[in-house]
Amino acid sequence: MNRHFALIGALVSLGTFAPTTARAQEIGPAYRLSVDVDVPVLLIGVSLASSYFLMGETAPPVCAPRCDPARVNAFDRPFAGLYSTRWQTVGDYTTVSTLVLVPLALVAGEGARDGFHDILVVAEAVLVTSAVQVPISYAVARPRPRLYGDSAPLNERDDANGGRSFFSGHVANCVAATIATSGALRRVQRPRLALATLVVGLAGSALVGVARVGAGSHFPSDVLVGAMVGTGVGIAVPALHTANVQDAPLASTSGAGLTIA
Repeated sequence: MNRHFALIGALVSLGTFAPTTARAQEIGPAYRLSVDVDVPVLLIGVSLASSYFLMGETAPPVCAPRCDPARVNAFDRPFAGLYSTRWQTVGDYTTVSTLVLVPLALVAGEGARDGFHDILVVAEAVLVTSAVQVPISYAVARPRPRLYGDSAPLNERDDANGGRSFFSGHVANCVAATIATSGALRRVQRPRLALATLVVGLAGSALVGVARVGAGSHFPSDVLVGAMVGTGVGIAVPALHTANVQDAPLASTSGAGLTIA
C-alpha cells in the first residue's frame, strides 16, 4: 500500500506546477473529439479486446503443463520457470495505480472539464493497445515462463491463459496511458507537469514489467515489445484527434493552379 500512497502523493504534488484553472480553461483541451474518429476507434477497440472473454473456449499450449526450457531463446531462457504470487500482486496493484492516477494529472493541469475530456482520448489509447495485444497473444500462443517449471499450480499451467505470454498487455497499457497523458500536457503548455507525469508513469510501467517477469507471466522480450507497442499507440491515437487539415480553393493573383491550405 505504501507504493500506492507514494504514487498518489507524487501526482497530487504535480498540482503545484499547475496554473490556475482559469488559465487552463483559456487554453482548452489538448485533443478534439469527433464522431467520425471516436466511434470507429471505440467500436473496433471494444470488439477486438472483447475476444479476451472467449479465452475459456481455447486450448492451452501444446507443451502444457510442462514445457522444455531449451526451446526458449537465449535472451529469455534465464527467466523460464519463474513464478511468484507476491510479484503478481505487486504487478496488479501497480498497473491499476498507474492507469488510474497518471491520467488524473490532466485534471491537475487542465481543470476538471478539459481534463476529463482528454482522459477519454487516453482511455481510447489504452483500449486500442488491448485491441492489438489480445488477438496477437492468441495468434502467437507463446507459453508463459511459469509453464517451464513446476512452481506454479497445475491449473495455472494447463489453461489457455498459460499461452498468452507475447506480449505484455499490462506494460503496453501503462506506457500508452503515460505517453498520451504527457503529450496532452505538452500541448496545453504544461511542460514541467508533462515531464513529471512522464517520469512517474514510466517508473510505474517499469515496475509493472519487472513484476510481470518475476511473477512468471512474461519474458523480458514480452515486456520490451509491450513498451514499444504502448509508445506507438500512445502517440498514434492522440494524433488522430489533433489533425486539422482542410482542402479549400483559394483565389489569388500571384499564381495559378491549386493551393492547399
